Amino acid sequence: MRGGAGNSDASTTAREEVELTGAAPDLQVEETGRFRILTAIDLRIPTLEGERIRLEPLAPGHSHGMFALWSEATVCEYAGPSRDSTGRSIDLPARSPSESNRLLHYWIERAEAGTGFRWAVILNDNSGFAGAIGFNALGPCSEYAYHFVPRFWGAGLATEASRLALSWCSCENAGLVEMFIEPGNARSIRLAERLGFELQTRPEDELRRYVLSPRQIDA
Repeated sequence: MRGGAGNSDASTTAREEVELTGAAPDLQVEETGRFRILTAIDLRIPTLEGERIRLEPLAPGHSHGMFALWSEATVCEYAGPSRDSTGRSIDLPARSPSESNRLLHYWIERAEAGTGFRWAVILNDNSGFAGAIGFNALGPCSEYAYHFVPRFWGAGLATEASRLALSWCSCENAGLVEMFIEPGNARSIRLAERLGFELQTRPEDELRRYVLSPRQIDA
């Protein structure tokens, strides 16, 4: 998936052309251009509590929320191509829960493999599923991503959720965090800058790469 869904509270995600190479007790990362080859880690995903939201590990019970999210054309605008765990393409926007469930189960399997994951963003006032955030890759340079249901855009929830996620990442891993964002996704770019990410890309690159150091996360 690529960065952004047209609103800073909609999404920023990076590429997910990730090849899984089986399980191992430690994470190993081999850079090959924009690809990362990952082995599995022992990944324990906590529930994180914020002022207005909580982040829950994505689970089958979030199927309804995932369909509400991925059936929205505006969420999919900058999301790029998506594939399930078998490598088959997922057509987005989703036309039925069975289609969005393929994406849900992809992330559940990625979490089980220890190579990436998503949290469900749940409103503390029980008003529902607001979006999904997490990491496309984990390691010395982790790749952050998020998507929010359009009716929750503009409320600052992406900022609150991102700070929770990035603080967790800082505690678990002292490495860099990156995002890749489409140049036209102005609101996602503003959110990246608000969170302290710095642009590190070349003019000819298709996507803009934003990087956050551990020092900036803890600031």
